[in-house]
Amino acid sequence: MQKIKLTTDQNVPIEVELATVGQRLVAVLLDMVILIAYFLIMLFVLSMTIMSSYSFFDESAYDAWTILFMLLIYLPFALYTPLLEYFFKGQTIGKMALGIRVTKVNGENAAFKNYFTRWLFRPLEMYILLVAVGGVLGFVASLFFDILMASISSRNQRIGDFMAGTIVVRKKPNRVYTINDVLSIRTHKDYQPTYTEITMYTDEDMMLVKNTIARIEKYRNKKTKEFAITLADRIATDLNLEKTPEKRLPFLKTVLNDYIVLTR
Repeated sequence: MQKIKLTTDQNVPIEVELATVGQRLVAVLLDMVILIAYFLIMLFVLSMTIMSSYSFFDESAYDAWTILFMLLIYLPFALYTPLLEYFFKGQTIGKMALGIRVTKVNGENAAFKNYFTRWLFRPLEMYILLVAVGGVLGFVASLFFDILMASISSRNQRIGDFMAGTIVVRKKPNRVYTINDVLSIRTHKDYQPTYTEITMYTDEDMMLVKNTIARIEKYRNKKTKEFAITLADRIATDLNLEKTPEKRLPFLKTVLNDYIVLTR
């Protein structure tokens, strides 16, 4: 997975995993299937409703058809992408299935104007209409251009993303911790640090410690345990301890808490 480092508006460094072009393409295809199914089902339901409620020669049937078609079919169909991305924080149903989402280029949640702008430069719904009216060539050309742009972009951005200032990232990437994660740990006011010399380390060092703790608690495989043991031994040596505490994981947690209390 391609990773990039970003800096938020609050100057907090984060690292994210970009969604691949393949993931984005599959998400688009899933959304197309959903939209086509919705269009056909609602068209059938609306037709049955109009036919059962109005005479074939009733002029008011045309007015009712137009109003209901706009409200129940056209508007939901046309605004599917920007509305779902807005209400579900950068995700359509296709993106949910692939575990990807749209964010601003700094990694923060996008606003409606961002979602709407990127949609304007490639409305998925227009793709479907192009195919429906026989414009398959235009659809293929547009899709090819988007794939080409995303492939050569360092951030996998298509033209709509460039214009909207957005990127598409994995929703649950392999976790890389930032200083915000370190500072989010709760501590007690009467907490007494055990290892006061821990301030010799940096925020980046403590990110490594927390990342190691998280991996131990999640995976518990041999390599992860060996790395944790090595890390604990190195810290014990730096702190001039006679020996590394037997219980390495509690030791690493204590070290992390001590650092937060002493440097906060």
